[in-house]
Amino acid sequence: MVTKEKVVTLSANTSWYLYNFRKSTINRFIKDGYEVFCIAPKDEHTEKLKDLGCNWLDLKMNNQGHNPFKDLTIIFRLFNIYTKLKPVVAFHFTVKNNIYGTWASFLSNTPAVNNISGLGTAFIKKGLLSFIVKILYKLSQPIAKRVYCQNTEDFDLLVNKKLIPRKKLFLLPGSGVDINKFKPDFYLKEYNTFRFLFVGRILADKGIYELIHAIENINKHKIQCQLWICGFKNSNNISAINDDQIKNWQNIPGVIWIEPNDEIEKIMKDVNCVVLPSYREGMPRSLLEAGAKGLPSITTDVPGCRNIIQDNVNGFICEARNSKSLELAMLRMLNSSDEDIIRMGKTARNIVENRFDEKIVIEAYADALSSFEDN
Repeated sequence: MVTKEKVVTLSANTSWYLYNFRKSTINRFIKDGYEVFCIAPKDEHTEKLKDLGCNWLDLKMNNQGHNPFKDLTIIFRLFNIYTKLKPVVAFHFTVKNNIYGTWASFLSNTPAVNNISGLGTAFIKKGLLSFIVKILYKLSQPIAKRVYCQNTEDFDLLVNKKLIPRKKLFLLPGSGVDINKFKPDFYLKEYNTFRFLFVGRILADKGIYELIHAIENINKHKIQCQLWICGFKNSNNISAINDDQIKNWQNIPGVIWIEPNDEIEKIMKDVNCVVLPSYREGMPRSLLEAGAKGLPSITTDVPGCRNIIQDNVNGFICEARNSKSLELAMLRMLNSSDEDIIRMGKTARNIVENRFDEKIVIEAYADALSSFEDN
């Protein structure tokens, strides 16, 4: 057990991220006696972070901006914080925090442990932005003490592109999932119509356009199924979808929009299948949570998604960026027997229990923290 003078920091581009994806890690650090500081921009989850018993410090940053020269101010803000707090370890999450936080850590002689949750938009879209991000990764990540990534394909890409030295790169099963919170219901949920659920950010890169097109085709002549969309708008992302488009989609028959909340397990209790037609992921939380709930999923044949879902084992796989392929996978699920749906759901739960329990992730971070404290 350590004394309260021992400080650990966690930094991300939103308080929402830290609360939703790192709450259990924060609780573990507090339980172990560390004084935890969360460093992120203020949002509706800031107070929830404080309620966990940790400290919160504001980090002003422009999540939408892509000018690295303007973003350099993040280094000075974090440098000042790290110099004052002298944390045992500075944990960084999300792209800008990983990059600029590492430089701030290096300048303040603070061990940096980073988490690359997925090689997202900047790697999906080729061009100047992708080039700049790769350069910034190459200049920053080698001076971190450890870097975690979430699937083997990202691991290989980061090593092969010489963005991160292999000896500093470690593999984790995403952010994991609380298998006690997400308890399975192994029975067929019989409703008037079959219910699909999408959970995530309302971004083009999540395959929302293809999903909407697929559900319109399926329900063209009559409502065969519902699509529940529980997502939040992210206007700071380059692939964000504008409000006018979202309003138009809200009028589509069979599409049900649900306000995002922190109790997604209650929503999953009332659906039959989760669908995520993303273009690329790290280790998508929605698929892990669906599996923990005993739900089959439909997703795309891309890194991250195919590391969780196996076709006709715990769900179905379709082609990315292909609304027809997605439509056929959804129809395949609609026409599956009760026995097959329950079978896939049970297999999904077993896979999550054995490979994606959040305890694996929490122990890895606790081990990293302990190892640097001993140095």
